[in-house]
Amino acid sequence: MPDALTSRLDRLEAELTSLKDREAIRDVIHRYCRAADRCDLEGFKACYWPDGFDDHGFFGGNAWAFCDYVIPVLKKIDRSIHAITNTIIDIEGDRAFCESQWSVVHRLREDDGLLDYWHQGRYIDIFEKRNGEWRIFLRTIVSDTDRLLKTKDIREIMAAAAAQSPPTGRGAENVALAGARAPQDPVYLGFGIADVVKERPGMPDLWGPYHVLSKIL
Repeated sequence: MPDALTSRLDRLEAELTSLKDREAIRDVIHRYCRAADRCDLEGFKACYWPDGFDDHGFFGGNAWAFCDYVIPVLKKIDRSIHAITNTIIDIEGDRAFCESQWSVVHRLREDDGLLDYWHQGRYIDIFEKRNGEWRIFLRTIVSDTDRLLKTKDIREIMAAAAAQSPPTGRGAENVALAGARAPQDPVYLGFGIADVVKERPGMPDLWGPYHVLSKIL
């Protein structure tokens, strides 16, 4: 095989490996968010190496010990939502240095409504590739901004208002799937989600419940 062709194939293979590694790292970062929000302990641990380290400010220590600590803590609140953007990945051999921006809402239920702790910052990670698999070896967080918001359970209010909306009350059929913890969340149905969705007529007054809601908030 000519040297030029061999060199080109080597470059293509290196580029393909880099793309595969970056996608594998992004997949771990995203699966971390799903596992946290669904309180899926095994899925959470699968994002870290057993000898990894996590410093979340309120906890610093072994990564799997962090998983065992934080999942029960998350189960005590109504729900959480982790969203990731702006992931930057620098790979050096079998290690990668990553920065990802996160936006997280932790929702606490109170007697008079809900309390949303909305905070944003960055994960600073060192990933390691072992036996062809990427996982987090070290993670720490950088906090950039925080907000604390009092609100109501809008879903419940709007469902009650929709059930009474004229002319037929069919507004009660606004039954979008609700998030839940593992394994009850719809995402764990996989392809079985096709057995859950079904036809339903459109709501006769889609915006009516919003007008009711505006008078309450």
